[in-house]
Amino acid sequence: MKYFWQLSNSVTALYGGAVVGLSAVLMHLWQGQLSAEAIAKVVSALAMLAFHALALLALGQQRTEAKLVKLVAVVWHLGLWFFVWTILAGVFALPFYYSQLAPIGGQLLIAAWLLFAVSAWRRS
Repeated sequence: MKYFWQLSNSVTALYGGAVVGLSAVLMHLWQGQLSAEAIAKVVSALAMLAFHALALLALGQQRTEAKLVKLVAVVWHLGLWFFVWTILAGVFALPFYYSQLAPIGGQLLIAAWLLFAVSAWRRS
């Protein structure tokens, strides 16, 4: 656990790069090639990824050793992977597409926010 926040921040930085890169590709390469529904799904996934990347970045800057806060970060990461990957895999026919993972990812993101609210009232 010594490198927990370094790893979390590194992965979060990759999320930021993915948001910028995929947004550029969406506007320049995929424009006109995807249906309006597919574009809406990709934009939704990128918005979720961007928003939670900012939240994870802020959380990671605290570098707290509180177990509950670390759990929040882990659940956010899992929720993002389940939600965002499932949406993108569905649109682009990528491997490991399981439609059931998107709702689970969304529920994990909600649970992490609730855990984060609880963590404000706990010392460690």
